[in-house]
Amino acid sequence: LSAARAGVSELAERLNLPQENLITPDTVRRLCWEPPADPTPDAIATTLTAHGARPWQIEQVTPLLTEALQAGAE
Repeated sequence: LSAARAGVSELAERLNLPQENLITPDTVRRLCWEPPADPTPDAIATTLTAHGARPWQIEQVTPLLTEALQAGAE
């Protein structure tokens, strides 16, 4: 969760967006608490979609959330 939050914060800053506009903190929490069994980009995108994330949000955050979850699984 810490790595995911840090990644989202950094990306939001680079995009000059409030973090909660990029992806809601609740969505990140839910993903990290109950990640897909195999945290691939497709599985993470599907989970984000199920939590109501918009396509542009998913496109932006999926790579960094995938990296955070895969690092946490190791």
